Amino acid sequence: MKFLIAFFILISTLCGAWAQTDFPNKPITLVVASPAGGATDKTVRLLAKQLQLKWKNGVVIENRVGASGNIASAYVAKANPDGYTLLVSAGPFAINPSLFKTLPFDTKKDFVPIAQISSFASVLLVHESFPAKTLNDFIATAKNPKEPLAYASAGSGTAQHLGMELLKSKLKLTLNHVPYKGGAPAMNDLLAGHVKVMLAGMGDASPHLNSGRVFPLVTTGKARSALLPNIPTLQELGILDFDASGWCGLHAPAGTPPELINKLNQDVMAALADPAVRQGMAAMDVEPRPTTVPEFKQFMDSQYLKWKEAVEFSGAKAD
Repeated sequence: MKFLIAFFILISTLCGAWAQTDFPNKPITLVVASPAGGATDKTVRLLAKQLQLKWKNGVVIENRVGASGNIASAYVAKANPDGYTLLVSAGPFAINPSLFKTLPFDTKKDFVPIAQISSFASVLLVHESFPAKTLNDFIATAKNPKEPLAYASAGSGTAQHLGMELLKSKLKLTLNHVPYKGGAPAMNDLLAGHVKVMLAGMGDASPHLNSGRVFPLVTTGKARSALLPNIPTLQELGILDFDASGWCGLHAPAGTPPELINKLNQDVMAALADPAVRQGMAAMDVEPRPTTVPEFKQFMDSQYLKWKEAVEFSGAKAD
């Protein structure tokens, strides 16, 4: 009997080791909740190019947009936990458990964290036709408008939406929310002047900062943006304890073998160290955030708590 137990343990160990060295032997699908062209999508595509070189079997980017990211999350939650279908998680993934009364999945129980990929500050943008060109002038305009200003966001319950609602509450502004299905379409309407204000992720904003069609008022990072060295941060202007930074990471369906989670984590961290990936991210003012599995889990726990408090404070509800 002892011999049989030892034999089965040996076989299990060898199978686990084989699975890790053989993996992946077919394309891996990265499911993105935002549309093509947005900051998260562009960041993931940079990463995917490097991962494809390592994995040899291809990387498929699948954009499943809608319901504040819940469509993508629900799809991955039901996927086979074999490491071949992964969720590109972002702000709404941590926000939605507090924003929605019910979800078709359990965010904490149905997923396993793999690694954080990136983080990025946000910038408060106004259309070129908007008269205010400083934060103080914007506040004065937004407090006494003839009619409420409309601001765009990447969607209800996104960090852009809740961040703007927190800023609105903190500064006593009068603003109306106009949600879009992702940062790219929201930015397009801002550029066209259909909406005048947007709290945008730096990755979405970076291609347009020198266009003359939008004007940056302030950034939300701890330090000034390398792309906007002359634009102050909220902290510089005395607005403390405000963080609407964006991020993205990778989650797998619950039940994915730990050895695959660890391999995926190691491969992501190696890809993030690649100079081409770092250079591409830097061009969008996006910071690579290589983390271990426990570090990413700790980060996620802090995000759940932070956005729970933000939802309660702002009174935001899912549309």
